[in-house]
Amino acid sequence: MSKEFSEVFEYTNVGQVPSPSGKLEIVVPGAPVSVQSTKAVRDTYLLQIRTLLAKFDYVLMGQLMLEVVWFVPAKSRYETDAKADIDNCLKPIIDAFTGPNGLFINDCQLKGLYICWRTSNSESERLVFTFEYDPDQYCPREGLAFLRLEKGLCCPVNTTWPKVARVAWISAMSTGGFFKAQLEKLGVTYLALAGMQGGSQPFHITRTGGFPLLTAKTFVAGASDA
Repeated sequence: MSKEFSEVFEYTNVGQVPSPSGKLEIVVPGAPVSVQSTKAVRDTYLLQIRTLLAKFDYVLMGQLMLEVVWFVPAKSRYETDAKADIDNCLKPIIDAFTGPNGLFINDCQLKGLYICWRTSNSESERLVFTFEYDPDQYCPREGLAFLRLEKGLCCPVNTTWPKVARVAWISAMSTGGFFKAQLEKLGVTYLALAGMQGGSQPFHITRTGGFPLLTAKTFVAGASDA
């Protein structure tokens, strides 16, 4: 094993960077909650997932594929009504992975989603989440914020950048926005232009709930130059 590969593996193992394989598996013990559960029950389940996510120092920014497999005891699945229907579990599960303390920004990033349950002879109930992602599309969690652009769009930035980098980024976003508008008028496709305003694509402001929202002025002035 090369030194470089060993270092990447070490950083991945402690949650500093995503795995270069583009896959991540997270196992959550117990049964999922449903939309009919009380707020207290949903909050407890969300906290359980967020506790597992605390080890990750990054947030995934690109498109995602997600497979969720619910391993449930066969007898309780077939002979009782104690287990929630799988379609009622979907929204609380996804919400637990989004936002400032989650693994990704918003469920608009989910390009594909597969969820199923499988019976198990064991009484050890659990959910297995398998994410597929672009390993290059991520941001460090510390200092992550969103810069407000035009038309309700935002791009990810980091408040720990030195001031010279923040100023350069503002200039780049302004220039990128101008040329993006001009090229759109000339018929260039949206997907070819989306990255001109930060990251793989911008986010609409309604998708950035919980993250700091900054104007160009506050972004340049509000962070340390250290």
